Amino acid sequence: MTNILDFISDLTFETIPKTARRAARLCLLDAVGCMVSGMNYPPLFDMARTIAKANPGPSAIVATQFSSSRAWAAFINTHAGTFFDLDDGHRKAQGHPGGVVVPLSLMLAAENGCSGRDLLAAIVAGYETAVRAALIMRQAGGPRKGSGAWSITGGTAAAGKLCKLSKAQLQNALGLAEYYAPQAPQDRSLAGPSSMKEGMAWASYAAVSSVELAAAGFDAMAPFLLDAAQSHDLGRNWEICSVYFKMHACCRFSHPVLDGLSALIEENEIRPESIKSVAVQSFEKALLLGRTVPENPVAAMYSIPFAIGCQLIKKQVTPEEMTAESLTDKRFLDIAAKVTIEEDPELTALFPEKCLARVVLHLKDGRQIKSETLSARGDPDNPYSEEELAEKFLRLTHHLPDGRGEELLKLIMNAEHEDPGLLWRMLQRH
Repeated sequence: MTNILDFISDLTFETIPKTARRAARLCLLDAVGCMVSGMNYPPLFDMARTIAKANPGPSAIVATQFSSSRAWAAFINTHAGTFFDLDDGHRKAQGHPGGVVVPLSLMLAAENGCSGRDLLAAIVAGYETAVRAALIMRQAGGPRKGSGAWSITGGTAAAGKLCKLSKAQLQNALGLAEYYAPQAPQDRSLAGPSSMKEGMAWASYAAVSSVELAAAGFDAMAPFLLDAAQSHDLGRNWEICSVYFKMHACCRFSHPVLDGLSALIEENEIRPESIKSVAVQSFEKALLLGRTVPENPVAAMYSIPFAIGCQLIKKQVTPEEMTAESLTDKRFLDIAAKVTIEEDPELTALFPEKCLARVVLHLKDGRQIKSETLSARGDPDNPYSEEELAEKFLRLTHHLPDGRGEELLKLIMNAEHEDPGLLWRMLQRH
């Protein structure tokens, strides 16, 4: 049995298996692309400017010329990386570890002069800690908490490692993080989507604060992770290898629907105007995403009908479709109004281990065309290739000047041999 404090403190790049190293590089790649894409959205850029003005400090805000205090920079960097719901996730954890762990790890590795190997080891330590914190919450029962409630622990583990906390300080930091974690109700965030995004940005702020308080001598109660059974397999079972990646800028619950829809359209050469109605059969929680007229861009990301409209009209669901301007696009809304979602109890019984759905198209000529029951692509048993994830990264960073996306891609995929400070500087506007 490995103690969580020993695992976090003693983990090195050399002791991590190759499969987990590869996963860490891909998680870094994906999170950086998501941060850059999010900060390209004007309202987020304006928020970054406001935060920098109100909270001056030396820590860089990604893809801007602004800087702020370390905690507020962590807040807005995570908000940018999670805004378009393209960040990675973990099925058993039922949420998103990378949106907190990676932005914190990259910022602190750069600020503290750490090596690329140190950065990847911190990312692995953060994911392993975050997922186990999530499992403790899930197995305890009660209302489901959003990703910020447990990803804060992973962010604190990674930050504490990069800031070289002693094991006693690290224990206090983890205890502080558990106690001060945002207790965002997950189902409420699905039913009423907003920029709060499961409290993940605040989790990053609180993770940095927990590390700084512990380093200054602030003590805390012992964290649940210290003796939890969920931590007994540390160093043997690498949860970072079970992360899924996303191609559609919307909630994961929509992804098997969109994949099934795309297959039906391609196989049967169906045009949007030939569709009378669309029936989605999925697990119970998917019914929370049934809104047909989303009131804001985040609500659009949590709307299966709206995502179907985007997929049928644009053949994609990207950040370009998830903006305030798209919310009034009559083409998307007309299709969304034709969509119904119903529960299949058999699919509910398989959730959350599996995220499954099927689609039935009712055509105006009287035909009905039904997809297979599908899981979303990107899961470990149906993964995207490195080439596909690299293409996603280049799409998300295409607006950067001077072919910088290509340079960043090369740096990240060779991260253990590169300087995180160089990578971080390349992500700033000058």
